[in-house]
Amino acid sequence: MEILGYGDRIPRGIFELHSAFENAINFRVRRGFVVSLVNRKTGNGPMNVVMKHLPHGARRLKVTKFKLYVDENSLEIDPERNYDSSVPQLPMDPGLFKENICSLKDFLGKYAPPKSMCFLFSFSARGVFKSIFERTMLESMKKAVRLLDSGDYADGARSLRGLGFGLTPSGDDFLCGYLTGLSFVEVNLPVDLGAIKDAVYDNALTGNLLANSFTYCAYNGRVNEKTRKLLAALAGFDEKRLTLAAKAALKNGHTSGADFCAGLIYGCEAALKRS
Repeated sequence: MEILGYGDRIPRGIFELHSAFENAINFRVRRGFVVSLVNRKTGNGPMNVVMKHLPHGARRLKVTKFKLYVDENSLEIDPERNYDSSVPQLPMDPGLFKENICSLKDFLGKYAPPKSMCFLFSFSARGVFKSIFERTMLESMKKAVRLLDSGDYADGARSLRGLGFGLTPSGDDFLCGYLTGLSFVEVNLPVDLGAIKDAVYDNALTGNLLANSFTYCAYNGRVNEKTRKLLAALAGFDEKRLTLAAKAALKNGHTSGADFCAGLIYGCEAALKRS
């Protein structure tokens, strides 16, 4: 086993297995989050340990200052492999940033997977929500997003949390993206969004430890490698780079990446209104 990357928000302690998948093995942290052993396909993240080969069958993780123990196997933590998960601080032209947000909306409206929250950018995408349950959920999502747009951040977050399909429901992924957008703009433009972030975060957490982990990181301005590249592209001049970063983001889960991107756009736009 070899560590290829080590997240900067991994706490020390002893953690028991929470869940295991092809690309990630998750361990429960007492505060209600997870630390994940992941492969290179998943990549670096604030609470990820990127492994050359995933130790499938692992049951226990111990993290100390200098070593990581997977069951009884000891691995050195190389400081040079540490991943900086902070949202990037970049020169930001608000006009260009808005143009890139519009380009991302257009891309998501065309290429996002069906039944994601990118229906917000494509009227035709709403037609795939066909059953009574799906139509009811669609209307609930639309109502929740309207609440956020109107400045009712607490009710909007409460209405979205746990809503939707997937291991991490669409509403949770959207809120994670929303908080990331707020954090990104707050770091790069002269605007204080602390009260908005508090209102969203305080009403976003559920019993889903995976979703809570992502939301916690987003609230604290911490992102994975793919998101960092997408944020950098949103602030830049290269449209091809933005397209490639958006394509990579959409590969996260079935709709999770698309749901996150939808929330990211809404979070960035909400922040720009305040700047």
